[in-house]
Amino acid sequence: MKFSSNATTEIVFGDGSFDREIVRNALEKNKDKYCELLLFIPESGAKGKSLPIGIGIESVLKFVKNDVKRFSLNYIIFIDKEHCTLDYVECVKETAKDYGIYTSDVIKLNNEYDIYRFSCSVGSKKFRMYFVFLGYYCCIEDFILKICNEQIKEFRGRGCCQEYKKELKKIKDNCIEKAIDELFKEIENVLKDIRQTSK
Repeated sequence: MKFSSNATTEIVFGDGSFDREIVRNALEKNKDKYCELLLFIPESGAKGKSLPIGIGIESVLKFVKNDVKRFSLNYIIFIDKEHCTLDYVECVKETAKDYGIYTSDVIKLNNEYDIYRFSCSVGSKKFRMYFVFLGYYCCIEDFILKICNEQIKEFRGRGCCQEYKKELKKIKDNCIEKAIDELFKEIENVLKDIRQTSK
């Protein structure tokens, strides 16, 4: 895969800089795979982007609504589970509707992970959103703790991530690499689907 302003697939983050760093590291480490795929990250400043992307599902979908009329056919959206206290599919569909994004088919790409492909439209423009919900219970921090064989309590709902951030500070970085490898296994579900459905 390559990162390019000519890409038709954009990567959008619904959380802070730590999530961005971990996901980017996972992609960079595996960039020799899926060589035919071009990816673009709006925050890189190319493609004429000036809209900031805030935190949360509302900010992400507001960005997509404004962006899709001009550019992409696919969006890969990484967002912590804490932002959807309801069923993930209903959470996306209901919030998308508020921003004039209409969803039709929804497919869960892997039974083991909470990764979904939404077929969408805004007016006559058709596109797909891939939502990758991060964390076992709440956020990417609890995912890393679990991969690092830490005993973790279950926290859910808004603000749950703060509990896991406290715990993550206590451990060393020596298992972050393992977590990055595990995260790419999730991301790979999306990349495979894009490759297969683009043929």
